[in-house]
Amino acid sequence: MTTKQRFATALVCALAWIVIDQFTKALFKQILSPGEVVSLFAGSLLVLPTYNDGAFLSLGAHMSGAMRAAILVFGVLAILIGLVGWLLRSSRLGRVDVMAIACILGGGLSNLVDRCVYDGRVFDFLNVGIGRLRTGIFNVADIGIMLGVALLLLSSVKRKPTLPRDRNSLRI
Repeated sequence: MTTKQRFATALVCALAWIVIDQFTKALFKQILSPGEVVSLFAGSLLVLPTYNDGAFLSLGAHMSGAMRAAILVFGVLAILIGLVGWLLRSSRLGRVDVMAIACILGGGLSNLVDRCVYDGRVFDFLNVGIGRLRTGIFNVADIGIMLGVALLLLSSVKRKPTLPRDRNSLRI
């Protein structure tokens, strides 16, 4: 893929994640009251609106506001900028890699929008599990981030390392 193709593909995919995430957040903020819990699929999926001060699984929620902002806003922004740089500079990225980066960018940017709008917090509303074995509360942006990470991991496992071929090294 050319740089323009990588950028265009990633932009469309990332924007899709942002739109879907922000739409679902707006929808559930409107139809659910704080503290309300909706159980679906025999309790395997719970929809419960909450604001998360921390990151994944509320990590960092108890840090000071300045430290949280430094890490969860500026740190995340630096990572996202690094991903954009990787996307634009690496000609070796395949389609799966580009889609993976786009998923992470879309999810990360959408959660950054929340942090800017909701005083450093992210709106989460999904919980999955069986019985007492449950996930933390998350949102669609988190799904995008996790999907992107999983795709990058799978892509790196499938990719075979390329070694330079030196004819002289094969001689005995």
